[in-house]
Amino acid sequence: MSHLDALVPPDIILFDELGEEERQEILRHHQEQIRRIIQQNKRRREMARQNQDDSSESETDQLAKKFNDAAKLTPGSTDTPQELVKLDPAEIGMSVGYKHLYSGKEDKRGRFQWQTTIPEDLGKPAEDAESEKFAIIVRNVKVYNDPKKSPLLKELLKEVLAGYPGVTVGLKRLEFSGRFEPLIHRWTEFNAAITKLKQADSANADDKAPDRLKHAELLHDLLAKEFKDTIDASTDLKGQGVMTYEHLWTLFQPGSFVFSKQQGQDRIFRLHSSKYGQDRNGNPVYWLTCQYVDYDGTRWGTNKLNVCVPAFDGTRPIINLPTLPLDFHGSKDEIKAKLTERGSKVEKFAGSHYRAYNGVGWRTNNMGQKEKYSVKGRIVIDTFGWNRFNPNFSIFVTPLHVKDNQTAAGLGGGAAATGEYGGEDEYDEGYDDDDGGMPLDGFFADEEDEESKRVTLADEQKMICTPLVRGYALKEKLWLNFFVNAVQEIDFSNRAFDSLVLPKNQKELILGFTATQQSYISKFDDVIEGKGRGIILLLCGPPGVGKTLTAESVAEEMKVPLYMMSAGDLGLDPRHVESKLQGILDMCTRWNAILLLDEADVFLEERSLHELERNKLVSIFLRVLEYYEGIMFLTTNRVQTFDAAFQSRIHISLEYHELDIKSRKTVWENFLKQHNIAQAAARERPLKSPASAAKASSTSNGTGQNPTSSSTATNGDDDAAAEKAIKELHHNRTHPHKINARELDKLCQMSMNGRQIKNILKTAQLLASKRGDGLSYEHIQTVMEVTQHLHNTTQESERAKASFFH
Repeated sequence: MSHLDALVPPDIILFDELGEEERQEILRHHQEQIRRIIQQNKRRREMARQNQDDSSESETDQLAKKFNDAAKLTPGSTDTPQELVKLDPAEIGMSVGYKHLYSGKEDKRGRFQWQTTIPEDLGKPAEDAESEKFAIIVRNVKVYNDPKKSPLLKELLKEVLAGYPGVTVGLKRLEFSGRFEPLIHRWTEFNAAITKLKQADSANADDKAPDRLKHAELLHDLLAKEFKDTIDASTDLKGQGVMTYEHLWTLFQPGSFVFSKQQGQDRIFRLHSSKYGQDRNGNPVYWLTCQYVDYDGTRWGTNKLNVCVPAFDGTRPIINLPTLPLDFHGSKDEIKAKLTERGSKVEKFAGSHYRAYNGVGWRTNNMGQKEKYSVKGRIVIDTFGWNRFNPNFSIFVTPLHVKDNQTAAGLGGGAAATGEYGGEDEYDEGYDDDDGGMPLDGFFADEEDEESKRVTLADEQKMICTPLVRGYALKEKLWLNFFVNAVQEIDFSNRAFDSLVLPKNQKELILGFTATQQSYISKFDDVIEGKGRGIILLLCGPPGVGKTLTAESVAEEMKVPLYMMSAGDLGLDPRHVESKLQGILDMCTRWNAILLLDEADVFLEERSLHELERNKLVSIFLRVLEYYEGIMFLTTNRVQTFDAAFQSRIHISLEYHELDIKSRKTVWENFLKQHNIAQAAARERPLKSPASAAKASSTSNGTGQNPTSSSTATNGDDDAAAEKAIKELHHNRTHPHKINARELDKLCQMSMNGRQIKNILKTAQLLASKRGDGLSYEHIQTVMEVTQHLHNTTQESERAKASFFH
């Protein structure tokens, strides 16, 4: 019985239930199908064998041919290979011509072996009718990442590709991948080098010039043939001052300077690398990884910023690209000079500096979003302090002496590793970011040691320097990024300390005591190192007698920062008070600042048995103040509530009394003198335009309609008269005060503190301006009559308090 007779239908149960004739019919039909399938397979095998014989040699012949091609026979033998000939090193890369290699089979990792023959599985040309019959079509793909071995060509490329990032021409195997970007970017230099070789060849100046020229033209012809369309299109687009998105890679050459605007600031960067990719929303963009110079608090170095050019259709003017090569900028020389000057300012602010600021400051919150603040006041520029007190957003750079290469540039990570604008670009590859932004060995460098090693920036480094300085806004009490062009010199007040109404010997004691302590950090220690080096002054007395003004005027006279600390800065939670207080004390010590704790009784009140939370706060202050190394002023009008333990920690305690007649006269004179100075300055300033309502009335006829042409002359006369009246009113409002000595003596008789005097004068000035007059005694009298009820209430409260206690 043959194997066909043994076939059984799929469903055995149904097959057994059929009759004999039906069974035989099913078997005959099934056997016929099997015979037909076997005949078809036989015909297909014969056709495949015939095609293989026609198109290629046998496998044995192929192997023999490969072996014979690979081995050179000795002169005395023609049958079998006896010895392989060793290649002379001088012949490496010296043959003029192309050597085609083809990719063979891939291994498990996707790598393939190069071979000199066309792979056997290619078969006939694929694009014909016969190829449609096959299930798999294999195509031969040409690639250009083969090593360049010609020493003559390497010598030429060493000059052409000098300074190109990521290319080391001196390697034994010089490889280019992809689209030959380095040579396409340096196509002009490559052509110039070939022209130079032709001149040397014609002049017979070099024996190797002909060979060099042949090798150079060989590579030039290959690139010109394969990339002719790209080179011609790029040259044409650049000549017209436009560019397409597909050819952006030909525009941006690594190592060149690019111009961009970041947060409204003109910036010049050195381009490190570029690539096509996607933004965070999946939109196609062209990424540019740029380098700039930054300062990390101890040294200058480089960091990176990722910017992108969004995809666009058609052509676009190069000057309209968000980032463009600096050579295409219309005012290249002016922008270079401007940014070099700005970089000089940034270099000047290395270290700690006390300055004024008027502009926008910003910081990055924990969500990576920028928070902007309008800052108008005094700041302390201190990048080292930024890293120390704001470690989550520390700045770290690659030192300038480290060679600029793919692995060294931008090391350090930190805030700037994702861009100094909060990492909004998303793309962040090509650098070693595994350190997580940590400093070397986990600790900050010694600022004093690094200051002596600080390098001086060259003009080119200043040009690509960041426009930001990092510092602390004293009024806002925030660490922020500041734009260097908005930083100003401080106009210190020369009259602040002189205006302080205190006995002369008391003023001399305060200023001399603080100035001497400020001039050098006291080396006098307790038994424990670092303990008891600071100076604490307690100023106690009633409101409005100059306690706070004392600390402010001393800081102004000494030209040092004044940090005003209040209960709101620390909070009331003992778990956070200590860390915040310690941070503030460390900052003030670092800046040689004067620390003012206004209304100190909130934290220094005597401890009790029933208020455990308050006891914790007092204990924290007692312990932390012991290790403060700077100058602190404490002000209070409730000194009797202080805890007894603070008495031994206070070095000087000054009591302020109520102002007497002589003191009040001095206060009145100081404020009136300041009033005259302000009035004179206001008179010199240009007159501001009238309000919009006044403008509207001058351009209408009073009925809401525009005036007709017949009334133009009349309106012109009215405008001139109105302008003259406004100038006259402004002149009258800016007169000096009209208070004489007799009226001043009357004012001194009134029992008021310094703050009350200032408020009355300010209100009287507003009343005088409304009336169009200079400040006079009548204006002050009117204000005092209106506000007398407040003064009477205060006096009643004082009398009631006195009768209760006495």
